[in-house]
Amino acid sequence: MNTLRRVLLMLSLTTLPLPYVGAQNMKFTGNLLAPPGCTVSDKGGRIEVRFERNIAVNRIDGERYRQAIPYQIECPGAAGAGITWHMRLTLKGDDVHFDPAALKTSVNDLGIRVLLGGTALIPNEPREVDVYASTPPVLEAVPVKFTGAELPSTDFTASALLMAELY
Repeated sequence: MNTLRRVLLMLSLTTLPLPYVGAQNMKFTGNLLAPPGCTVSDKGGRIEVRFERNIAVNRIDGERYRQAIPYQIECPGAAGAGITWHMRLTLKGDDVHFDPAALKTSVNDLGIRVLLGGTALIPNEPREVDVYASTPPVLEAVPVKFTGAELPSTDFTASALLMAELY
């Protein structure tokens, strides 16, 4: 009778689902790695764009006066991580009232459009870039104005934050 009870007990245990008998036959482990931080600068300093020529207010057309933006992106530790990272650039700043693809300046009805590889880098909208390119994509700045605006003869400024992030 004892043997019969043992056999019945063993059979009932084998028919129970695994959580009921406390057995675990799987284990998950891993290593989390946060992407390294990136720095965008001009040789370690602030990115300064000075339009070399005087800008004739009646000739601003969104093409003329295009100026290269000098910059480098450094992401220390990204190459040795053993991960294929992706990168996005974001231009953080206020857009001008007449063109959501241009930055606001200190002069009403004047904006600065930043171009990444020839197309507008829209403020506050991340854009994918090739992190493994031998050189970063070309950045340019070009003044734009509100159609029909009469701009004064004056100095102007604009500012923004260019961010690079790996993911």
